[in-house]
Amino acid sequence: MSKLAKFSRLALILGLCLAAIPALAQQLPAPKATHKHVHQAAQTAQDPWWKHAVIYEIYPRSFQDSNGDGVGDINGVTSRLEYLHDLGIGAIWITPMYPSPLVDFGYDVADYTALDPLYGTLGDFDQLMAEAKKRNIRVIMDFVPNHTSDQHPWFKESRSSRTNPKRDWYIWRDGKGPGQPPNNWQSWFGHSAWQFDPATGQYYYHHFYVEQPDLNWRNPEVRKAMYDAMRFWLDRGAAGFRLDAVSRLFEDPNLHDDPISPGNNAYGDPNIAHKYTDNLPEARRRRLSWKPCADQRGR
Repeated sequence: MSKLAKFSRLALILGLCLAAIPALAQQLPAPKATHKHVHQAAQTAQDPWWKHAVIYEIYPRSFQDSNGDGVGDINGVTSRLEYLHDLGIGAIWITPMYPSPLVDFGYDVADYTALDPLYGTLGDFDQLMAEAKKRNIRVIMDFVPNHTSDQHPWFKESRSSRTNPKRDWYIWRDGKGPGQPPNNWQSWFGHSAWQFDPATGQYYYHHFYVEQPDLNWRNPEVRKAMYDAMRFWLDRGAAGFRLDAVSRLFEDPNLHDDPISPGNNAYGDPNIAHKYTDNLPEARRRRLSWKPCADQRGR
């Protein structure tokens, strides 16, 4: 038999086999769902939506510009919802859009219940929520509870005098001596985490930039104000929040120095372990208190 004949015969046999596969597949019994698979499906149905959703992060400033001013905005996000829906996105997490001096890309918040005009209006936000709901896309807000901008009205009041009612909304302490901060705590961005304020002669604590003073989460008025801000957005339809820097909500009230490690960091400061300023037990307990705030709104 010639090589051509052998090849033709082999091709015919292969073609017959391939043609028979769909028919054989139809004759085979459908796989039975095991108890394990049924249990997993039932568990998934009972789980909170966020455990299985595909969540897409959006930095609005660079995502989509709707009006040609060179800055992304809320209406730009709305215009791309159909695209996000086609991708299979179940929720969008939008980084901070609040009024801000933008020292830290919006993570220095000057008003928790407003939007920066750079991004649009509350009416634009409501339209975003309505259009997202049509496509079964939830909207997650980025919330910054650890600190505010130094331009926030709360801090402006707090620094105005030692007797101001909002003085205790932030962490104010006397120095160890002239020109000496209260202890050796360091900012995440280098150097001392304490900033001297000559108007009242005390230091305020900032885990991040000098322009981001830390709130005093041991003050019940602070907690109420922040929970009220969260409810403001939940009532406008937000599905929940990504919480920024929550491990830094509390600091050691006795101001113990952090342990020093060998060497220096990138800023030239001694290396330290943030033992007394990060992940204190109170911060871990406080995280558990956020969820009921959203659950009360049926999220």
